[in-house]
This record gives sequence, structure tokens and C-alpha cells, in this order.
Amino acid sequence: MDIKQKIIIRYLNGDGQRKIAKELHVSRNTIRKYVNEYNAKKQELLDNNILVNKNEIIDDIVAEPTYDSSNRTRRKISEECIEMIKMCLVENKQKRASGKSKQQLKATDIYELLVKKGYDISYPSVSNIVRSLKDTLNEAYIKQEYSLGNICEFDWGEVKLNIDNKGVKKYQIAVFTTAYGNYRFALLFETQDTIAFQQSHALFFEHVGGIYNTMVYDNMKVAVARFVGHNEKQPTKGLLTLSTYYGFNFRFCNIRSGNEKGHVERSVEYVRRKAFAFKDTFNSLEDANNYLLSICNALNNKPLTTDKNIIPSKTLEQELPYLLPKLPMLDCADIRECRVDKYSCIMYKQNRYSVLDKYVGQIVLVKAYANKIIVFSDNIKIAEHVRTFGLFDWNIKLEHYLNTLHKKSGALENSTAMLKLDNHIKNIYNKYFIPNPKEFLDVYEIILEKGLDIVQNAIEELEKISPIDITAEKIKLICNKQKVEENIDISSDEIAIASAELLIQYKSLVPNSSVQFVRQEVMI
Repeated sequence: MDIKQKIIIRYLNGDGQRKIAKELHVSRNTIRKYVNEYNAKKQELLDNNILVNKNEIIDDIVAEPTYDSSNRTRRKISEECIEMIKMCLVENKQKRASGKSKQQLKATDIYELLVKKGYDISYPSVSNIVRSLKDTLNEAYIKQEYSLGNICEFDWGEVKLNIDNKGVKKYQIAVFTTAYGNYRFALLFETQDTIAFQQSHALFFEHVGGIYNTMVYDNMKVAVARFVGHNEKQPTKGLLTLSTYYGFNFRFCNIRSGNEKGHVERSVEYVRRKAFAFKDTFNSLEDANNYLLSICNALNNKPLTTDKNIIPSKTLEQELPYLLPKLPMLDCADIRECRVDKYSCIMYKQNRYSVLDKYVGQIVLVKAYANKIIVFSDNIKIAEHVRTFGLFDWNIKLEHYLNTLHKKSGALENSTAMLKLDNHIKNIYNKYFIPNPKEFLDVYEIILEKGLDIVQNAIEELEKISPIDITAEKIKLICNKQKVEENIDISSDEIAIASAELLIQYKSLVPNSSVQFVRQEVMI
């Protein structure tokens, strides 16, 4: 455009085409083209022809120069090359139909394939051919109207947090969004498995106080067991269990069609940003979930940016009468039978959890929840652990091995159970009971019965009296004394009042007797 302007100005100032070409280093053909176009358009303006649109002529005069490439022919792309590209696109279509959409060939892959076949071609040329062969028609979207209590959408997302000082790691965030009012609910889990999938639904239905008629999912592994053709999907057992118990219908989105559950697609990013862009460190997963719930409540009490008249928490109240009736929470657990091994542990997903040592070799029932493991024998709970998600972790409690350790006390110091103890308890052992591990086991039983704080207070009191003679028997004696002193905290006045009331009650039992009860003072 700059060259065109200079040519026109110099021409109007009387410079010849040869001089302009020499000074601007531009071909005389180009100069002739711009000058002739300018003169022709200018003449059309001066002719005052009412049939001519003057605005269009003015636009043509000041328009940037363009080059006509319509007559150009492809010099390096042969029909054979185009056929190979078409074959690659057909193969991509077959992969999408079989659920392998993430394994399709991209334009750069097709280019590399053609180069290996010996074709002398550039990547832009291949990219342009691929684009022209694809169906480039823009997809039309149909605006939806949603009825009260009908549809709720679910999706997973990832968030990186530092919980319990374990370092930054990925956690899974389960997000629910109602279609009618954009009410949002979210929960954090360690992993994206069937137990977490089921528990998130149970907690959501419990939270809203009812069950939505239809749940919408994408092609997530915890919901889709396998693809049957291009459009049909077989649901997982976990989803069927949820649907059967709670009575809701479900449907899946088409492949790579996140817009079909656009409410929750946006909600995952929105909730994650609003919650964890400002805070990403927590003491426990429970603290993180409580914080996340408070953020969701705050968002649900704000009007929507797209419609200031809609407040999600208010629309939820309108939907409640249209929801399916609330049911007791589903027991979302993976239930299986396991054998207790020689270390008095059961194994669940490559991690071990201890039980009482008397169950070694027996078959027990294990219920694995999203955040805990409970073990039963003959319907009696014999162990409970926080669930871990690593590999080959040992979750051991010392109290499960007391019977064995009383017989093999020498094994205590280097045992895994000892290493897993609370640091305060290990300090008690290291400071007072290394020479006598059996005595420490008795102290540990007192800790289980009375509590660590009471035992520590008893040890501090014994240190003042005899710091080199601290035994389990003395600790137990002081703990029992403290308990008695806490219970005996009644004044003599209260005793006297209680005694008088008791005499009155006895007197009322014999109203016809002429013998009156005589008040006696009792020495306390």
C-alpha cells in the first residue's frame, strides 16, 4: 500500500513512469497498472453516472493491492499424492468410529509419510490439501430449553495441590452442574476410579436433597465400559449400579463433542480457577473439600453473568419439587474377600493394610471406600485404615501385633509397625523403654485406653518424683488417679441437698405413717 501511494502521488506531481520506476525500484508494468486503475476509477467518479455506486469506487481506489492467484497451478502435488492423502483421511474416520480418535494422523504425520514415500512436497501444501478435503462446513448449534429438575451434567478435571506437606501432586475434581440453573457442586478425590465416581454422585444427591431425572456424561472410562459401533456405548457396572439404585436415566455425549454438556465443561475450568487460583495448600483432603464447598456455595449465591436474574441457589429451590425423591446414601465401596498373609496384612491394589494378628491365614471381607479401608470378620469390624494410593505401601498399626510382640518383644525396635508410630510415642520408647520393650508394650496399651495426652502428663509427674524409675504400673496408677479426681468434683453442699431430696422421696412412699423422718447430720 505504501508503494501504491507513492506511485500515485508522484504521477499526480507530473513524474514520468520511467523516473518513478528508477527511483522506487518498481517494475514499469506495476506502475502502469496502478496508474491506469487510478485513472479509470477517477473517471468513473467524474462521469456522475447515477447507476454507479461511488462508495464502492472510492473503496477500490484506496484498497490495498492484491494479487490474483486463482490461475496458479499446483506444481508438486500430483493426483497420486492427493489419493494418498485421501486414504489417510479415510483411515482417520475409521479410527474415530472405533473409539481411537486420539490415534489419528495429523497433517504433520501425513506430510512425514509422503516425504518417506519420496514425494518432494512442503508441509503447507499438505496442510492446505488436508483442509480442502475435509468437510469445512461450520457446525450449527441448536439452543436448548431445560425443564426443572430434568438434567444435570457431570465431568472430571485435574488440579495440582499440596496437601499435608506431601508436595504438589495431581488430584481429581468431580464437578456437577445443573442444566436449568447452573448450580455447581464439586469434590476432590485422590484418583478417578469407580468408587470415587459413585461416592461423588451419592454425596451430590445428598447435598441437593433429591435426584435429577437425567445425568449426562462424556466418554469417561468410569462411565463407558466399551464402544459398540460409532454411536453406541456400553455403560460400566458402576454407572448401572448408580442408575438402578437412584432411578435416574443417563446419556452419553458424542465423541469429541464437549459442547453437548457445555454447562459442566465450563464449570470445571471456572470452579478450579475460582477455588485454587488463590489457595493451593491444605492440611488434609478434608480441609480442601470443605474449602471447595465454601467456594461453590459462594458462586451459587451470585447471579449468573449471562443473566443477572438467575441465582443458582434460588433455582435449585425451584427444582426440588421436580426431583426424584431422596434415598439413603448408597454404600459406595469395592467389596472383596482377601486372605490375611503371614505379616497379618491384607492386600488391596498393591498396598497392604494390617489387621489383628490372630486372623493370620483367615479369609476376611474388605470394603474399600474412596478414602478408607475397613476390614470385617464374621460381620465384626477388625481394622480400619486411611486408604493410600501409592504402590507397595505398608499401612500398619502397632496395636494389631501386641499379642505377637509380647512373645517376640525383641522384634519391636526394627519393626515396620514401630516406624509407623506417632513421633511422640516413639520418643517415649526411645527415652524410657529401649532396655525393656515389653514394658513399653504395656504403656502403649495404656495410651490406647487413656489417650496420649494423659499418659504424657503422667510421665511428666513421675519425672518430678523419680525420673529414673518410670514403669507402666506407675503410669497406669497416676492415669487412674487423674480420672478419679476429674470425676470427684462435687461440693459438700451439693451432697447435702441431694440427701435432703432423697429423704423427701422416701417420706412420700409412706404418707400414712405416723413416724416422721428425722433429719440427721452426716459427717462427710
